[in-house]
Amino acid sequence: MTPSLRQLSYICAVHDSGSFLKAAQKMNISQSSIHAAVDTAEQNLGVRIFDRQKGRGVLVTAAGQRFIAAARRLLAAEKDFNREVKSQSWDEAHLRIGLFEPFSSIMMVEVLRQLRQRLENISIELVEADQPSLKRHLDRGEVDVVLIYDLGPDFTGTFHNIGRVPPHAMVHEDSPLAQFDAISISQLAQYPVSLLSLPLTTTYLMTLFDYADQRPKISFMSRSYETIIRGVSEGFGSTILNAWPRKPLRIEQRTRRIRLIDSLPAPNIVTVDHYGEMRPPALQLFIEVLKAHFSEAYHHF
Repeated sequence: MTPSLRQLSYICAVHDSGSFLKAAQKMNISQSSIHAAVDTAEQNLGVRIFDRQKGRGVLVTAAGQRFIAAARRLLAAEKDFNREVKSQSWDEAHLRIGLFEPFSSIMMVEVLRQLRQRLENISIELVEADQPSLKRHLDRGEVDVVLIYDLGPDFTGTFHNIGRVPPHAMVHEDSPLAQFDAISISQLAQYPVSLLSLPLTTTYLMTLFDYADQRPKISFMSRSYETIIRGVSEGFGSTILNAWPRKPLRIEQRTRRIRLIDSLPAPNIVTVDHYGEMRPPALQLFIEVLKAHFSEAYHHF
């Protein structure tokens, strides 16, 4: 019979203490349990692990030394396993969150700050990527949840709707459009435009101009949300964005956000995970905090 993990810990205790009696005292069990563990291991191994020397304790054999080294590796692996399992609890929660790249600068730091206020010991890892890459991360089990727009590819799993984000314009404060509180997509198309160049995003944004029957001149493109906004602030052209925070971002100097009056397709921000109704408590709390933050901190036209 193969010794159990508990029995392996008894055998290691004999090696560490040098006697069956001291091992029993250290583990707070009977000597017979210690002897039974050693006998089971020796029968399974087919060789002696300890040389019992009457009145002088025990000496480990060469085969026993190799056995104990292997046992320690297995016991260490058990500790790692238990630590990982414990990380799904409230006490030592760990979350790996995949998110559409622009969301980092838009909302994520503030959401995580609020989450830490309610769950101090949580550790968080962000995986920032475009949406096709996030789908691969989620399907491979490399992240607990993804935060995305509900624009292709076809994600599968449990969805939670965070909120609708209609498109709006951002222009430089000196732009002729800056005088208006609302404009049409046709008006925006008459001026140079900067666009996010992430997969799917450019297609979606350019599709919006089909409603104006006019494609604008693309003056600047970048994968970075922050770079696009900084480009607008430096006069590189106007742009179209979706999530509109009530409090302007620090990088929005010399810009103005303007509502679009057209009836344009508007994506939703959603989370997707594969946990169903058996979601880790920390993930459930993250979704609740995210929903509350979005409801309070963003415009909903």
